Amino acid sequence: MQIVIICLINMYVSNIFVYYYLVCMALGIALAIQVINSKTNAGYKIAWIILLLGVPIFGVSLYVTLSGRVLTRKKRRKMLEINHRIKDKLSSNVEIEEEEIKKQSKYITDFSYSPPLKNTKSVYFDSGESFFDSLLNDIANARESIFLELFIISPGQLWSKIKNSLIQKAQEGIDVRVIYDDMGCIDKLSRKEIKELNKKGVRIKPFNLFLPVLDLAINNRDHRKICVIDSRIAYTGGVNIGDEYINKKQRFGYWKDSGIALYGEGAYSFQVFFLSMWEHITKERDICKRPTTEAIEDGIYQPYVDSPIDNEPLGENVYLNMINNAKKSVYISTPYFVVDDEMLRAITNASKGGVDVKIILPGIPDKKMVNQITKSYYTRLIESGVKVYEYTKGFNHSKLVIVDEELATVGSVNFDYRSFYLSFECGVWLYKSSAVKEILLDFNIMLTESKQITIEDARAPIITRVFRAILQAISPMM
Repeated sequence: MQIVIICLINMYVSNIFVYYYLVCMALGIALAIQVINSKTNAGYKIAWIILLLGVPIFGVSLYVTLSGRVLTRKKRRKMLEINHRIKDKLSSNVEIEEEEIKKQSKYITDFSYSPPLKNTKSVYFDSGESFFDSLLNDIANARESIFLELFIISPGQLWSKIKNSLIQKAQEGIDVRVIYDDMGCIDKLSRKEIKELNKKGVRIKPFNLFLPVLDLAINNRDHRKICVIDSRIAYTGGVNIGDEYINKKQRFGYWKDSGIALYGEGAYSFQVFFLSMWEHITKERDICKRPTTEAIEDGIYQPYVDSPIDNEPLGENVYLNMINNAKKSVYISTPYFVVDDEMLRAITNASKGGVDVKIILPGIPDKKMVNQITKSYYTRLIESGVKVYEYTKGFNHSKLVIVDEELATVGSVNFDYRSFYLSFECGVWLYKSSAVKEILLDFNIMLTESKQITIEDARAPIITRVFRAILQAISPMM
């Protein structure tokens, strides 16, 4: 609808095109100067400058419509206040001896307000099927509360099971709350179904309600995956609710995904994250119930969240810090690889320095245009010694990084501009925990189900290379 409005405006002023073009050109120059001086990624700046100065009529209209990287000033201020209160709810006395690991952990603590924790154990899931089997079991056994926060909730067998369990638990008097991203669910969750859930005791709320008007914040989406049961069990990972995630619906071959469940202090952190978002949406402030935890020695767990409102690309920097400090190996699994020069240079430099770098990408992509951008990096990666693989069984949606076989992260953060700069994201950073070995094992199994891409495979006809180069130039907006 926004695009239609822009086209109608352009048609209306076509009879005074010369003057209109001059006005747009002046606005394009002014906006380009604003972009140059903004605190954002260089690739993002370049993409907008090309549009604003190259095609000012279209570029100015698109910038006004889609450039918004933050919510309204009022919402932003409110959310920053809520985020800062996370500091008061989360604390830790964990000491990390290794200096480089300590620095990485301190960065997450300072900018996600979430400290490193012990007294946490975990279960890693190498598929959506195992993830949801465990989650459904924990929902069925819930005694106090069930909190779900997801980007996508699609109708189907999986959602029917979860919805029925949530309704049953709500009618038993358990506190059941659901946050969904309105853009992610716009063609999936009907208003009638949402009304029905609220009527039956399931409190369900949208994040950043999408309205068919010119909206500068439609790009800021809640891409987090958080499920918290009774304050003591928390789930996160790459999965949403949809039948493709449990392979009951075949879209792109076998859907490979991953996730993790935390028990103990780590679960409490995710409860704080969820209730902070709930307060932002509903203005309801809850007292977070800290669970009683037993002493557990299973390495260090550090949950984290990233937000576009603070101009700090924490999700990207967690990855960069891990890669830049790698000594032996860097293993990456991601569905999308659309990165800036800083990330690409970090990965290639690690490989050039003798680090074993392997990346697993989808064999069957879900977004063909984005996959063309991903393929545009192949030659540079392979020439730098990076081993690139495509998951031949189907679509790899798993988001993992493993470094030196002792440090890992799993969560919702993709290797793309949208995750790094526009969306609300989450994950858990793990050091010397049992889950790191399980993640590494899963990665190695994925390698056996993948094809290594050679430099010959990466070569493409000149027309394809030109097309990919154009896409790469505007990739920060995709």
